[in-house]
Amino acid sequence: MPITTTDQKKRVLSGMRPTGKLHLGNYMGALANWVRLQHEYECYFFIADWHALTTDYADPSRIKQNTLDVALDWLAAGLDPERCTIFIQSHVPQHAELHLLFSMLTPLGWLERVPTYKEQMENLTTKDLTTYGFLGYPLLQSADILLYQADYVPVGQDQVAHVELTREVARRFNSMYKSSILSEPESLLTPTPKLPGTDGRKMSKSYGNTIGLSESPMAVATKIHRMSTNGQRMTPSDPGDPDLCPVGDLHKIFSSAEVIAQTQEGCRKASLPCEWCKIEAGHSVVAITDPFHEKRQRYEARIDETWEMLREQSRKAAARAEETMLPVRAAMGITHELGAVRRYFGLTAQEREKLYHLEDCEDWLAVASDQRTIFLRDYWVNNLVSRDARLSQEANRVFTTLEREIEEPYLTAKKKRVLVTAAVEEPDGWHFRIPARSYEIWTLLCWKRPEDDLYDFVLPQNVYAQAFAQAKRLLRKNEQIHLRVRQHGDKWQLQFVDLNRPEVSNGANIAPEVEFIDITEYLRNYRPLL
Repeated sequence: MPITTTDQKKRVLSGMRPTGKLHLGNYMGALANWVRLQHEYECYFFIADWHALTTDYADPSRIKQNTLDVALDWLAAGLDPERCTIFIQSHVPQHAELHLLFSMLTPLGWLERVPTYKEQMENLTTKDLTTYGFLGYPLLQSADILLYQADYVPVGQDQVAHVELTREVARRFNSMYKSSILSEPESLLTPTPKLPGTDGRKMSKSYGNTIGLSESPMAVATKIHRMSTNGQRMTPSDPGDPDLCPVGDLHKIFSSAEVIAQTQEGCRKASLPCEWCKIEAGHSVVAITDPFHEKRQRYEARIDETWEMLREQSRKAAARAEETMLPVRAAMGITHELGAVRRYFGLTAQEREKLYHLEDCEDWLAVASDQRTIFLRDYWVNNLVSRDARLSQEANRVFTTLEREIEEPYLTAKKKRVLVTAAVEEPDGWHFRIPARSYEIWTLLCWKRPEDDLYDFVLPQNVYAQAFAQAKRLLRKNEQIHLRVRQHGDKWQLQFVDLNRPEVSNGANIAPEVEFIDITEYLRNYRPLL
């Protein structure tokens, strides 16, 4: 994916389970890419020790040691705490909190269909994986990603399904709680070169065929010298095929073009011994790993400083994670602050009156009218509606436009449909556009300027039913009903503007006389909602 230059860097997140010291396969498969990404994106990289417990819960004795080993190798390979955030998953409790919240709303079938779940159940037969933790680990991955609002997740092709699950969880959360809190990440596919182990199979700790990322030069050279050639060159005079030889694969990844050309020709023509080819491969690999070996030793010598750095980086990650958790908790009704619910308990008349003053909401005036209506509607429902008026909306609704979202009714405890809409004062009053749909109650929110006072009118259907029916007959297709609210002396009045349309009689336009509807008694009157 091409990298675009923006004023604010896109965010990348990835992690690794702590399985101990890393090997060349880990480096080429992920870590080398991370080192590059830290210069181009805002990066968060974490050691997934909670993920390790999903399979190693029975013996967690090496998790902390393995965590340190991974961190040391990351630092040795070039991850820079000044350029990226490196942290330990279990040091950021918001990961577990968000995972728990997601578990409340994620269908079980979504987890059971993740391809790697079934694969690992079949492959790791020596462990009991019939646990909730193992079934839920893809959801923990989703929490890991969404907690930091990552734009991209660098993964191999086999992990794309996990990112897609994360996108589905974000969509479900946003739809269920009518929010846009969680952004959907994209996969950043990582090209992974074919890197063989010392026995010719894929490099893996489970095969015991790895070359350690931070091993000493002597250990690396010795392992490469003992590598399998996959049956090539059984005798020195036999020509071979370097494309079928694991040592040839190492050359393609780590050696210079000149050395690759020499080894290719020497192997095919049997003009160079395999020992020479292995020695050159050792030199090429050691040129990469030797600096890592030396740098890791320096970090090991200052292990207390390294550990404190990881703790500080974890605190930094936790601060960013909390930015996501605040609106998530609010959406799910579990904020740590008392918040708007305080109005139900001992609110003084002066404090309640202050809730109708919108001075602190003036920035809403700068947004589009539909978005401002959403803000005012949510403010009214959360702060001004009486405790006994329990308004709700149907869950899991997805709206294509803000206009459609505004038209969606609230429901009272008696299932009466309530339209809540808003307008800012104009010179001749407040103008509303009402969909020609049937609602049992209209709530009109009038923002008075420049005083920034909010006047709310909760109108039962009998107040406007007759005029509504007349106005509806005059509408053209897809038109909305035009209302005007005005303050006339100490009275508040509602007018159906459409009923003032001139009528043609004997070739002359005659404006009908339309009476205003007195709605004064419905100001701050929430009885129709009960």
